[in-house]
Amino acid sequence: MRPDGWQKDLLDIVDDKRSALVVAPTASGKTFIGYYVMDKVLRADNEGVAVYVAPSKALVNQVSAEIYARFSSKTYPAHSKNELLGVFLKEYNSAGGVMEAGKWKNCQVLVTVPHILEMLLLSPSNQDWVKRLRYVVFDEVHCIGEQEGGVQWEHSMQLIPCPFIALSATVADPSFFHNWLSRVNARKKTSKVEIVVHTERWNDLYKYIWHGDELRQLHPFVCLIEPNVRRNGISADLSLVPQEMISLWQQVKKVIGNNASWDKLAPTICFTDKFLTMTKRDARVYEKQLKVTFMELLKENVITTEGFSAMQLGLQGEIMLEWGGAQKFSPPPRAIVDKVATTEDSTEILADMTKLGKGSSYLQAATLYKLCRNLDKLEILPAIFFNFSRKEIERMLQKLVQELKDQQHNKYYGTEEASYKSKRIMEKREANFESAKVAYAQALKAKASASQESTAARKGGDEEGRGAGKSEAVDVSQESMMPDLQAGSYEEPIPPVDLADEIDMEDIEETLQELKKKGTADWLIDGLRRGVGMHHEGCKRTYKDAVEILFRRGYLRVVFATGTLALGINMPCRSTIFCGDSLDLNGLMFRQMSGRAGRRGFDLLGQVVFLDMAFPKVQRLIASDLSNLAGEFTLSPTVLLRALHMWERMTLDFEEQDKVLPRSREDVSRCLSPMFSIPFFQSKTAELSTQVAYHTRFSVEILYKEGLINHEGGTRNLANMLTHLFEVEPANFALSRLLTSGSLHQYLTAEAKKQKKGDRRTHLTIKLLGVLAWLLYRRRLPSVLPKKEPRKKHLPSKDCPRLPALPKSLREEIKQYNASIFSTFQDFAWAVASTRKIGENDLTLPLSQRGFQVGWDSRGEPFEKTSKFAGFFIKQIVRYRARSPFAALSGSGDNFLSTADLAKYARNVMHLDLNAIPTVACPPYCERQEDADAELEATNSWIVDFMIHGKIKYLWEDNGINATLGWKLISEFVQQLKRATVVLKAPSA
Repeated sequence: MRPDGWQKDLLDIVDDKRSALVVAPTASGKTFIGYYVMDKVLRADNEGVAVYVAPSKALVNQVSAEIYARFSSKTYPAHSKNELLGVFLKEYNSAGGVMEAGKWKNCQVLVTVPHILEMLLLSPSNQDWVKRLRYVVFDEVHCIGEQEGGVQWEHSMQLIPCPFIALSATVADPSFFHNWLSRVNARKKTSKVEIVVHTERWNDLYKYIWHGDELRQLHPFVCLIEPNVRRNGISADLSLVPQEMISLWQQVKKVIGNNASWDKLAPTICFTDKFLTMTKRDARVYEKQLKVTFMELLKENVITTEGFSAMQLGLQGEIMLEWGGAQKFSPPPRAIVDKVATTEDSTEILADMTKLGKGSSYLQAATLYKLCRNLDKLEILPAIFFNFSRKEIERMLQKLVQELKDQQHNKYYGTEEASYKSKRIMEKREANFESAKVAYAQALKAKASASQESTAARKGGDEEGRGAGKSEAVDVSQESMMPDLQAGSYEEPIPPVDLADEIDMEDIEETLQELKKKGTADWLIDGLRRGVGMHHEGCKRTYKDAVEILFRRGYLRVVFATGTLALGINMPCRSTIFCGDSLDLNGLMFRQMSGRAGRRGFDLLGQVVFLDMAFPKVQRLIASDLSNLAGEFTLSPTVLLRALHMWERMTLDFEEQDKVLPRSREDVSRCLSPMFSIPFFQSKTAELSTQVAYHTRFSVEILYKEGLINHEGGTRNLANMLTHLFEVEPANFALSRLLTSGSLHQYLTAEAKKQKKGDRRTHLTIKLLGVLAWLLYRRRLPSVLPKKEPRKKHLPSKDCPRLPALPKSLREEIKQYNASIFSTFQDFAWAVASTRKIGENDLTLPLSQRGFQVGWDSRGEPFEKTSKFAGFFIKQIVRYRARSPFAALSGSGDNFLSTADLAKYARNVMHLDLNAIPTVACPPYCERQEDADAELEATNSWIVDFMIHGKIKYLWEDNGINATLGWKLISEFVQQLKRATVVLKAPSA
């Protein structure tokens, strides 16, 4: 490849062993640097390790295949245990294609996810591997801002001792992210962090709305909301294609008439000398000039509110019709394609578009078929349909495949004439088949006869040979004995396929047969045969791999997918379709998904289609700015315990074996330091450096009170178990309390005597699960349940969907634990608040930003110096330091009543999130201690019910948990149980 300028800069950065944050659009060519890093590490020696961190399993599988294809030629000495490639996921780990625990350590390139990398970096037994790290590549690094999983991204970037490359297509404020990365590396005293930003996308994207059985062009400026634009301007990444630029200029010209600033941007003036040599760069410069001038006209009120609406009416009046195959690499020709409606027609069209609500026709076969036919006619397939519901995409796949079957059947048997022709064709095929069967039978008969004659001839020859000396050679070969038969008669003929079921299979039959052997459902295989597939986390790996391969080979034309294809998967297409709605579909995810449209090197254009989506949601997706990355406050007692455990075990294990430490203590402490000093979380008011320091100090106090560390900081009791259950804090602390206090053992011992063989609900396993369900993966009670169908078997627990109350002894133990944690966090809040006097920041209202003066106003004290009332008044004032001054008006002082009260009304000198206070099962909005102590928050009995009946489909009816979420919760619950079991069985637990 010939690298661009920014790519050359990246190559220089890697050659100099520096780190870099790379922000570039999808399909711009940023991923190549990851493979260059691997190449450098592999060429250097056989010991160095490069790690590729991907956000999803699907991307891990694809990248590992690409790495093997590129670097499989590297060989190692015969005695070496080293392998080229390893994969490490929660479910399995492997190296060299062999799934063997621990073998991943021998690989030079490891492909994994952030969760695993963080675990390895904090594992005391794997520090020898950490020392071998040479480079880490973080792909889709913007995931650091996600609520789920962002913690692992942050910790991984803080802990690595080597240079890194961080790649992303959607970082709103790269300068802030770059500054944080630079401070982290400076604290670790590792490589300098560079920033490389490239904004040019390879393909332009056209936006459409499918409405009224046709594709309607959607100009991005139609999605603008005038008050927002006047106040905040136009989104930085709202781009226009050349056709849209021209449309914008024309419509604004109609609205404002003659205007010197706008008239000089006329295309005939700007591009007079570039008629034959206009480049994409020229178009981007012109776009920028249009936006700047447009904003100036808005500020000067040349474009009034009425004018803004008229402009949008005019832009929306242009409807896309169709264009021929000859134009597939260029925009639809304006003279042919655009239908410029009258003002009356435009008003009607705009009303249709802007008032569109959320629909459900995307679940109907007719709509899907018409849209796919339209896209095929316009030669803008293949396409990916994005929807975040597994249930819905499965339903869409089934509906479309059935519609294709019906359409094919109707083509050959839909009318009497077609049916007559088809029957004649089939009769001829049947006749040919019968003829072939007769020929085949004759061939078999002749073959058997020839075989018998050949055997008899050999026996006769043997007898003559024994009696006589020489005899003439006799040709008894099978070919000489077989009669002349027509070609192909030796193979059994295949029965003819009905015209309504006939499909050109090309060369994918082997893939489909392999899927069938692996137990893939027939309806999924039938879909692949017809060029339709689906892709989500719940699909079997073999099926997902087949979908990815067949899509890249061009056989699949339509794929229904969830967010699994949004993050880096190499499945580019010509069109992306967004159907349905979901809270997960935000501006960032939209940009990731729409970036799949337009295949670099194949398509100059990409299409984005909205199907049955409410227009306000479309507006937010297209016109909104990318939200700035904002991490969570990740410091917790469990994080500190993991660091202490790693430090202690790393030292003890190697000293006991008389081995040299794989990493120096100074190196380890430098890498641990950013975790406890430079959080990614940002706050405008809180003094985070002070809060982090005090949080660490009071986390030590919690660990000591819970008996997990001694006075020297060494771990004890069940500390090892807590570090393995780090994902489920505070459940790990509560479980430790129940185990060490003996209350759980006493409860189960008493329940063991009450078991009944015939009643599964009395079994000890169910009783234990009922306790764990209060701690692990708790779900709130559903507000509304689907309509229940009566059933006689597979019944849930007695109180379904409500989990039975905890036994009194366990409940009291949990309450004591909560009270201890709450008391410690009150002390923490008071200590942090003591570091800063109440000032203007504390006396400023958060929304209106109205501030109040500290102390008396300009009029001074309202009391006379000799006033006795003044003394009584001042004496009864309730002093406070940690509570917000506005909340303190009630006279509450620093006596917080509950964790919710503390999190909600603490001063803004600190950031306190209710989820960051590790209490268990407390009512979330309870602001009175009496209510908090009354009972624990009710929780869903989903895991107990599933354990009783074992049917995931009933979780929706009984507990309000759909199949997608149900599988995820069950899988994670089982993983935590396995970890706890392994640790508790270990001698050092």
